[in-house]
Amino acid sequence: MDAPFDVDVYPTYLHIKHPPGLVISPESSRANWKSIGDLCREHGCSKVLVEATRPVRDLDTMSAFESGRMLAENTSGLTVAICFRDYEFDDLSTFFKTVAQNRGVKVEFFSNVHDALVWLGEDAGENAAGGH
Repeated sequence: MDAPFDVDVYPTYLHIKHPPGLVISPESSRANWKSIGDLCREHGCSKVLVEATRPVRDLDTMSAFESGRMLAENTSGLTVAICFRDYEFDDLSTFFKTVAQNRGVKVEFFSNVHDALVWLGEDAGENAAGGH
């Protein structure tokens, strides 16, 4: 599968690593959530850590709603930790999260990988993803 991100597969979760310059747009959200959902089904994972540094959001309220809906449509029943460093989560972020949660996805935002892994119930020690 050709995806615009790197994927580390662990026994119980996927670690999605976006390269620098991620722009969160309606198009990228749709493609990314579809790819992530496909990867979860392929690897039998029910938890996902999505990581990026300083992403740029290009979403209005309706496209944030659509992004949350697309997340839920593609990853229903999963647990998704979104770890964006150097990013300010705001009311639009909360709205996106609420839309996804109302459709069956457990989702939370983090600014560091350690806290995200703890929330996912994964080992956050030195050998875990991002623990170096």
